[in-house]
Amino acid sequence: MPPDVLAAAGAALVVGLLLAVLHHFFWRWRLAAPTREDEVLPARTRDGWTLYLGRRRPRGAPRAPPVLLVHGIAMNRQAFDFGVERYSVAGFLSRAGLDCFTLDLRGHGRSRRGPGRRWNLDTYLREDLPAAFDAIRTATGAERVLLVGHSQGAILGMAACGLHPARVAGLVALGGPAHFHAQPRLAGLVRLRHLGLGRFLRELALLTAPFSGVWHPPLLDLAINVRNVEPPVYRRLLANALEDLQPGVLEQFAAFAREDSFRSADGALDYRALFPTCRQPALFVSAERDGIAPPEVVEASCRDWGGPKRHVRIGEGYGHTDVLLGRGAPEVVFPVIREFLLEQSAPAATTEPTRA
Repeated sequence: MPPDVLAAAGAALVVGLLLAVLHHFFWRWRLAAPTREDEVLPARTRDGWTLYLGRRRPRGAPRAPPVLLVHGIAMNRQAFDFGVERYSVAGFLSRAGLDCFTLDLRGHGRSRRGPGRRWNLDTYLREDLPAAFDAIRTATGAERVLLVGHSQGAILGMAACGLHPARVAGLVALGGPAHFHAQPRLAGLVRLRHLGLGRFLRELALLTAPFSGVWHPPLLDLAINVRNVEPPVYRRLLANALEDLQPGVLEQFAAFAREDSFRSADGALDYRALFPTCRQPALFVSAERDGIAPPEVVEASCRDWGGPKRHVRIGEGYGHTDVLLGRGAPEVVFPVIREFLLEQSAPAATTEPTRA
C-alpha cells in the first residue's frame, strides 16, 4: 500500500478515535444525573471487595427498621436512587420516615474490586448481602432490614429471607423471576451471552444514549417499555444506571432459564425450595408487560411463599424496568411500596438528627 494511503488511513483512525473519546466525555457530562444521597458508606466483604451504600436519611419522624434496596442485573444503585429526583424510590421512601440504603453490588457502581475476578448470584448471597447487613447495623444499630429488590435484586431478597432470616424483617420483590416457565423470549436473550457484548454494555449504553428513541431493538422490550418512559429519563438511564453483564451471573441465569430452576451454581442448594420456609411478610409486584418476570411468574413465587404475602399487579402498560422509571411510577408504584413498608415498620427512637 502506498505510503500516502497509509498516512491518510492512520490520520483517519486517529481522528475517529479522538471523536469517539470526545463523544464519550461530552455525553457523560451532558447526561450526568448525580443522586442526592445524604452520605455514601462502605461495606467490606470477607473476600476483599469494598461495596458502597448510598444513604437517604429519614425526613420527618423516623421509622425502623431501615430499608435496604438492591438493584437488578446490569444496573447499579441508581435503579432505586435515580438522578432525576422524581424517580428516586429511596428519596420517596425517606420522605415517609424510612432510613434507606441503596447498594452497589460488586462490579457495579462505586464498588471497588477485590481479588475475585468471577462471581455469580451465590457470591452476592454469601458475601455482598451480609456485608451490606453489617454496614447498616454499624450505621443504625439495627439487626434486621426491610429488603426491597428489583429483578435480580428481588430474587436475591427471596433467597436471603431463607438463608439469613435473622437479618431480613420483610421483603418487597419487584419483578422477581424465580420461576422460568413463561418467558420463551428470555431464553433467547440469555443465549446472546456468547457474543460477549455484555462485557461492554456500560460503554455501549452511553454510546447510544444520545440517539435513544431513534431505534429500540424489539428484544429489549423484555426489559423495558420505552413508550412508558420519558425520553430524557431513558437517556439518563442508559448513561448512568447501566453496568456490564457479569459472565458468572449470565451462566447461572442461563441454567435457570434452561431448567426452570433457581439454585446455586453447583446445584447443591435449591433457593426456591426455601420459599415455603420463609416467614417474613412479603409483597410481590408484577407488571403486565414484563417479559422477564410476567405476572404468572411472580404469582408462582407468591404461592410458594410461607409467610404473609400479597401480590399486586401493575397495569397500564408497565414493563420490567419502567415499574421504577415509568411516567406515572411515582404515583402508581411507589405508594404501593411505601404502604407495605410502613405496615412492617414502627416509629423509631433515635438520637440522630432527621432531615427536614
